[in-house]
Amino acid sequence: CFVTGMKRCCCRAAPLLALLGIARGRPVGSMRGGGGTSFLSNMCRLRGGQHGAAAGETQIFETVVSSEVTRVATSPFEGQKPGTSGLRKKTSVFLQPGYLENFIQSLFDSLPDGELRGATLVVSGDGRYGNAAAVQIICKMAAAHGVARVWVGRDGLLSTPAASCVIREREGGVACGGVILSASHNPGGPDADFGIKYNVRNGGPALESLTEEVYERSTQIREYAIVAGGAGGGL
Repeated sequence: CFVTGMKRCCCRAAPLLALLGIARGRPVGSMRGGGGTSFLSNMCRLRGGQHGAAAGETQIFETVVSSEVTRVATSPFEGQKPGTSGLRKKTSVFLQPGYLENFIQSLFDSLPDGELRGATLVVSGDGRYGNAAAVQIICKMAAAHGVARVWVGRDGLLSTPAASCVIREREGGVACGGVILSASHNPGGPDADFGIKYNVRNGGPALESLTEEVYERSTQIREYAIVAGGAGGGL
């Protein structure tokens, strides 16, 4: 059973990845059925507007994906060393097929054993070029690593302070952390900058010990895991 920001929906029918305002599809309410991996986005109320949501309700859009996990062969990229503000590169670097996937796999592999299994993860960004596609990829990889819930801001948008607050405060701070897509004040766009960082359970940036582990694993990576249908990579 997965929980939206405003109401509970049991979605154990056809596997789906629901990304509010990102994935296009039909609005859904409550679904019940047998197995599969489901994700519901939340973090906002839609009050009427073009989607026709009633006042005070949450509008959810669905897109069907497989719950089967695929392991994709890969090889290391040079320079995936995050600092305190995460990994920042030109957008064209992140556009390389597999670049984002490699970094996320290295991050997930660096977290304590079992931390992601059954966990809640926040995934959102500042809306720069590539944000929506990156959110989709990260959610699919989170599903492959056993994450039970992903909280995604409307249209995949949360500022870094907002994401930090959600990690720390929402439902009493149940999220294990958050993947934030931002290059801060650096300009965005296909010819500008993209960034990604991980904030831990207290809402703050990852410690150097974790970022060093991420970098070390990024130099040795040989495969990444993603929900089937999500392979192919790139923003």
